[in-house]
Amino acid sequence: MPLAQRVARTGTGPRRDEPAFVLDGHALTHRQLAERSAAVAAGLRALRPPDRQWLPAGAPLLALGTGNHPVFAELFTGGTAGDGVCAVLDPQWGTEQTRAVLERLRPDLLVLSAGQAALHEVAERLGIRTLLAGGAGSPGSYEEWLAAGLGADPAEQLRAGDDSAPFLVGFTSGSTGLPQAFLRSRGSWRISLADGRKVWGMDADRHTLAPGPLAHGLSLYALAECLESGAAFHGLGKFDAAAVLRELERAPVRRLIVVPTMLRALCTAAAGAPDAPGRRFTTVETVVSGGAKLPPQLLGPVAALLPEAQVREYYGASELGFVTVGSPGPGAADQDVGTPFPSVTLELRDAEGAPVPPGSPGVVHVRSPLVCDGYVWGEGSFRTEGGWATVGDTGRLTPDGHLHLLGRGGMVITGGLNVYPSEVENALIRLDRIDTALVTSVPDSYLGRALVAVVSGAGTRGLSQAAVRDLCAAVLPRYQVPRRFYTLDSWPLTSSGKIARGRVEEWIAHDDARLVPLPDASGD
Repeated sequence: MPLAQRVARTGTGPRRDEPAFVLDGHALTHRQLAERSAAVAAGLRALRPPDRQWLPAGAPLLALGTGNHPVFAELFTGGTAGDGVCAVLDPQWGTEQTRAVLERLRPDLLVLSAGQAALHEVAERLGIRTLLAGGAGSPGSYEEWLAAGLGADPAEQLRAGDDSAPFLVGFTSGSTGLPQAFLRSRGSWRISLADGRKVWGMDADRHTLAPGPLAHGLSLYALAECLESGAAFHGLGKFDAAAVLRELERAPVRRLIVVPTMLRALCTAAAGAPDAPGRRFTTVETVVSGGAKLPPQLLGPVAALLPEAQVREYYGASELGFVTVGSPGPGAADQDVGTPFPSVTLELRDAEGAPVPPGSPGVVHVRSPLVCDGYVWGEGSFRTEGGWATVGDTGRLTPDGHLHLLGRGGMVITGGLNVYPSEVENALIRLDRIDTALVTSVPDSYLGRALVAVVSGAGTRGLSQAAVRDLCAAVLPRYQVPRRFYTLDSWPLTSSGKIARGRVEEWIAHDDARLVPLPDASGD
């Protein structure tokens, strides 16, 4: 059943007064969620949106920039009901990134949290109507706008849209500072949710905790699973390991959705808790890990913390949806990411596009109803040809159908988040004290891969690790700021005069003396 219709039905069913969306202890019941979502849908339809070339005629476009906020679920449900389309903005973007996205989107309505005054001013300058959630009594209050639609019939307002119509504008990191925007159809998620019921065993009693950002696919999709099945979704305003442990202790959570770095933080926090060392949570039955390969050495601590939980992991991409799913175990290969997700067919191809035999490396291609409908803007790695799609990842298939993932093109996954080194480089060289920058990654036991940077320029003299990170905070989201910075006297060059990236990466890997770490304390 379509998500919005399910919310309307659950809101009038026997579970209507049970929690549906819980964030930092603030709970909406299924009835409240249905009523408030219907008010959102009614308010958006009253806006009389203009026609856009890349959306169906008259489809209202809501930009949701609140981050993890108590009103998120109602905005997402109401914003995607019927022919509505929702663009979920990442609050970790810098002001300029958000401005550039809004300038291209031109949404009919933007909702921000009350503390985002700078973005409010940006939207006003662009002529975009903006509401503030949590700013009751102030001009542009979301609650005042919502009140006009309360009383709307959920069965009428939370209706289904066409399978082929888009409902979500998603974003991925690109090779420039501007996030790439892609469209996803209702049908792709409806098939995915139906298949996911078989894979994850999802039902109305499988209450879920997803403590990550709702602007990212992992937690957003977990929310959709809960709304569609009638299960309670539990989240946090921001990730904090101690807060996750408290939520596991307080709430009847049966499923946990995390990236590997979160799992490691939970295990570390539980083991080091002075009040309850070695604590165990036996109600959790399933752990779903995504965003990066789950390190095998983490399975033991997870089993100690969550002894009744089956650990599942998946590999996918924003543009492709789920690709494979697996159950990692002690004997699994480090690169094994499982077998194809239901409805997905895999094929690995060589540089000329010809299929390669099992065991040979190749570029991963999928034939799947879960892929996106292409980019609204941006030149990403997503490509389609003859019914097959790829994002350029490389791997190899075993004879029994397991995919071993070997690489993800120019992209780095750090802490479960996708980062393009060239994007970080472009930001670094915009800083006053840096002329040239090279960004790469090194293995890291906590993040999977950690970003490191080599920088040069007269302004780097006397620059400390902490000082350069402070400079980065103005131009980069926190997860894109390198963990370690080096400098050097002269760059190795190729015959064409370009920086010899491979040689610099070798120097980093072997602690070559030609690379000098910036001091921990300022030398100014």
